[in-house]
Amino acid sequence: MIKLPPKLAVCGLIIFCLTYSHASAGDNSLQQVSFQSVLELPSGSPDNSYSYGSHPSQFIQYWNAPKQPDTAANVIFIHGGCWLKEYDITHTNPASSAMRTAGFNVWSVEYRRLGEQGGEWPASLNDVKTAIRFIQQKLNNQPVAVMGHSAGGHLALLATTRNTPSAESINAVIGLAAITNMVSYTQAQGSCNRAASNLMKTAYTSEEDYRTASPKAQKLHANTWLMQGTKDKIVPMSQTADLDVKTEQLEGAGHFDLIHPNSSAWEAIIQRLNKELKP
Repeated sequence: MIKLPPKLAVCGLIIFCLTYSHASAGDNSLQQVSFQSVLELPSGSPDNSYSYGSHPSQFIQYWNAPKQPDTAANVIFIHGGCWLKEYDITHTNPASSAMRTAGFNVWSVEYRRLGEQGGEWPASLNDVKTAIRFIQQKLNNQPVAVMGHSAGGHLALLATTRNTPSAESINAVIGLAAITNMVSYTQAQGSCNRAASNLMKTAYTSEEDYRTASPKAQKLHANTWLMQGTKDKIVPMSQTADLDVKTEQLEGAGHFDLIHPNSSAWEAIIQRLNKELKP
């Protein structure tokens, strides 16, 4: 056995304790996480559920802040999943639970998706708009952000354009790896790109129709943020280009980092929410 001098032994003990303490608190430095790792995350349960329509996918999960929900800021969250029925609200339960822990009331929206009855475009967008109006009737007069991930970011941006009446009482709109240009996105290769193309084909045929479904071609909410990982292989950085919005690049982050509460990207998301909703 190697014996360390007393001073080195003490230093080693301090380093060990600090390292152990940090690991116990949760490692918030993860990058390039997989979708499977998101599915394996633990989460709590929502505090309530509301239906905003007759379809089984037209519901909202409500996660209230653990302390003083009456005065907590609100996040209306739209999950992603390429607009497909195979990817439902449950994969973002860990993110909703983490936002609740961070002190926000979270309203997580489920909506009709491609493959479900009535899920053709623009059903998902119409559902999100209806859900936002429903939620606004239940809010506590505190600040509110609409935030969506990937395809959910696409829907969040479109549902809160400046000509939408409900946008007036929204403080911020945040797209996490949001798909903003359906023209270019449907022309690229990838499973989500093919899903986007299939979705558009349920309603549209011309390129002009694709632009109508593109946030890039709309007047977006005056306080819109796009948060994008520089290593995202599903929604590339080019989806943030040439938009009249504010952007925040998340260095080294992949697509699913933005819904993984133990990632470095997640820390930046919570910071952004705090800045926009708790000035």
